[in-house]
Amino acid sequence: MMTEVLFWVCALLLVYVFAGYPAVLHLAGRVLPRRSVRQPHDSEPRVAVIVSVYNEVRVIEAKIRNFLELEYPPDRLELVVVSDGSTDGTDDVVRACSDARVRLLVQPRNMGKTVALNRAVAETDAEILLFTDANSMLDSGAVRHLVAEFADPMVGLASGTTMYTAAGGDGMYRRYEDMLKRMESRLFGIVGADGAIYAMRRALYEALDPALINDLLHPIQVVLAGRLPVQCEGAFCTEETPGTGGNEYRRQRRIMTQSWLVVLTCAGALARAGKWGFLWQVVSHKVLRWLVLPLMAAIFALNVPLAAASPLYGAVLFMQGLFYACAITFRNADNGMLKLPYLFLLMHASGVTGLVRCLRGETVVRWAPRAQ
Repeated sequence: MMTEVLFWVCALLLVYVFAGYPAVLHLAGRVLPRRSVRQPHDSEPRVAVIVSVYNEVRVIEAKIRNFLELEYPPDRLELVVVSDGSTDGTDDVVRACSDARVRLLVQPRNMGKTVALNRAVAETDAEILLFTDANSMLDSGAVRHLVAEFADPMVGLASGTTMYTAAGGDGMYRRYEDMLKRMESRLFGIVGADGAIYAMRRALYEALDPALINDLLHPIQVVLAGRLPVQCEGAFCTEETPGTGGNEYRRQRRIMTQSWLVVLTCAGALARAGKWGFLWQVVSHKVLRWLVLPLMAAIFALNVPLAAASPLYGAVLFMQGLFYACAITFRNADNGMLKLPYLFLLMHASGVTGLVRCLRGETVVRWAPRAQ
């Protein structure tokens, strides 16, 4: 009896993570008052586009060209490039740009992205800070779309969306994430910005701990300051589709290690500030999803002794076995849909390893670009 109860508790939790939480967001969004829709306005605050780079000579020239093509008043826009100890000629490419709006700050050694961002913010007095990556090419209208969100004085952060060059499992995941963020924007704010394209008010920026990941911490800081982090549907950037092998797993593991540290560090502050709605979103959107793999393992283990008792449990066990068999069989498939079970398990494995590393006291401050 207890085995059956535990099985259904785990199964319902798994369903809640992927279907229940979006359903609750949808219903709550229909019942609770909506945030007023932003209106076009004439304000053109000064914007600093901030990029931390470490050995990005492969893409930095394209990034500078991308900045120069942005549709925003030139005298209200600057690009701050922080070279975090680059040794591959990245600095020379930036120095070769004759546009006075492109500024280069050089770190004497590789100190980590967060340290670089802290320095960049300290070196600019722009009202809006737009954070992006060297390999992320902003849409020409992205700045205007993001800035328009700040017409609402309650908005403290606005996040865009990364579009990948090839479709597949990542495309499905992105669309699912975008749906969640749109609904979260109507309630207590988005849980996590897109690190490749998001903007926040300069007045709300606080110097970050080097071991914490900025795109998850910044929305939390904005909420604690009494403002809203929102999703901007018109702002996007493009990137090459990330890999799916060991390098991508290590990247996800690094992100998860930093993300767990953010949640464990900030959960108490959110509770003390009475931000229970946003904390519920953090647990539902992030924490429970990061624990999906242990949930799936528990469901499988509990299902085995139940399979002989009922055809229903036998069928469920068969479906689980089929899923894992597909993950193993098609892990090297070129077809994104066939590879989806493997990608799903790979992504959620990083949540577990990230937690283990975090509990061991491991931190991640520095890392190499994805292409290296």
